Amino acid sequence: MKTTIALCLLFFCARAYAAGLFPSRPFSDEAAGAVSAVFLKTPPAARFEALANAGAALRTPEAFFYNPAGTAFLGSGRSALLLGYESLLESSGRTSLAVLKGLESGTFGLGALYRYEAGLEKYDALGAAGGGFQAYDAAVIGSYARRFDLLDFGFALKFIRSRLYDRAANSAALDVGAVFKGGGGSATELALAARNLGFPMKMGARADPLPFELSGAMHWRYAPGFSILAEGKLPVDHSPYVILAGEYGFALKNSSGLFLRAGFNFKNYDSLGLMGAFASGFGLKFDGWGFDYAFVPYGDLGSTHRVTLGRGFGSAQERPAPAPAMPVNGPAVVQAEVVKITGGTNVAVADFIGKNVSQADASIVADFLRTELVNTGSFNVMDRNNMDTVLAEQKFQSSGCTEQQCAVEMGKLLNVKQMFVGSLSKLLDTYYITVNVVDVETGKITASYDSNASSSIELRDACKKIVKKLSRK
Repeated sequence: MKTTIALCLLFFCARAYAAGLFPSRPFSDEAAGAVSAVFLKTPPAARFEALANAGAALRTPEAFFYNPAGTAFLGSGRSALLLGYESLLESSGRTSLAVLKGLESGTFGLGALYRYEAGLEKYDALGAAGGGFQAYDAAVIGSYARRFDLLDFGFALKFIRSRLYDRAANSAALDVGAVFKGGGGSATELALAARNLGFPMKMGARADPLPFELSGAMHWRYAPGFSILAEGKLPVDHSPYVILAGEYGFALKNSSGLFLRAGFNFKNYDSLGLMGAFASGFGLKFDGWGFDYAFVPYGDLGSTHRVTLGRGFGSAQERPAPAPAMPVNGPAVVQAEVVKITGGTNVAVADFIGKNVSQADASIVADFLRTELVNTGSFNVMDRNNMDTVLAEQKFQSSGCTEQQCAVEMGKLLNVKQMFVGSLSKLLDTYYITVNVVDVETGKITASYDSNASSSIELRDACKKIVKKLSRK
């Protein structure tokens, strides 16, 4: 299989070179400076810039500009808006805009990218100034992504225009990529992406190819809230190189989160030295809003600053991959007495919903259940703060999640095998606790429990009774 893929890749590169899509001696330093539309080389997202341009394996709205497969997580009814600005070297800058919409058939995106040069002067043959002139690069982008059993797939089409003084050029390009899901609760995801495959841009008598690039990436959730990224790049105008990066997030109040990022780009190390190889930045998430900042040094050339503002909309959340079909015969809910839940299982407890009680009281009872699950020693229970951090990053609201689909979506984001979802209700003077156990892989409710308490003081004991039933051999 690997040999077949390698042969197909070599055949593709040979055909692209013959068609003039690649410069002479591609994928080496000897092709440096031989491409056009260089504003497409780096994705306009502060998060990726802070990671030294790693991130092809991330599922995030910003993937619209990098690996469109990473946008497939947006479910039906969910949408995202991105606005970006970058102050580049000298008097140039770049702005970006993208809108993503999740539908039942997949995730659609539409966006634009604009790079400008200010303060340019033209001179005649004698060196006399003749006034300023216009120079810009622009692209309009449309994308589509969809989830499948083993991978997320996406592609984007770009329509490109560049202008320099009285000359202009147009072209079109394709981005395509896939994010491969780790099965069995794996904490690692892999990705492949190809960017800027398109026709050369002809300006005057000269035609230069686009900055085509192949990427292979890994996203490893090393610990709750901490991710390690590694990415190998094969650009058409440079030798292959590697990027290493890390991202750490922790929860703040009100379902918000703070994320610290840094990366090391070995390509920049070769050309700009040690200090030019590092990039860093941070991100803030709060109630559907996101703000990302990146500081990118270029050695003696100076430094650049990148900012991205994002906003999520809608009540639906991540679109789950198609789950195995449920049996035609047999109940969807199996009573606790006939279910044995194995020890050491990675689980998480969603905040309960409150019925005729306050949401704060319902959340406290969910904390009671977490504590009792930990006390059994049979479960690896995800910490509440770590849950909030991961969910805030994906703009996922955990409160009020009681349905199977919502539980499955949350479990996939948290990388656990089972989700505990439930409610706290009150009728007259009696409290009732209901808990469902959802298997994240199959999407089935594997067990259902209930207990009651005659007063708020007895709620902790009611949770103990539920966990005792759950742990029964």
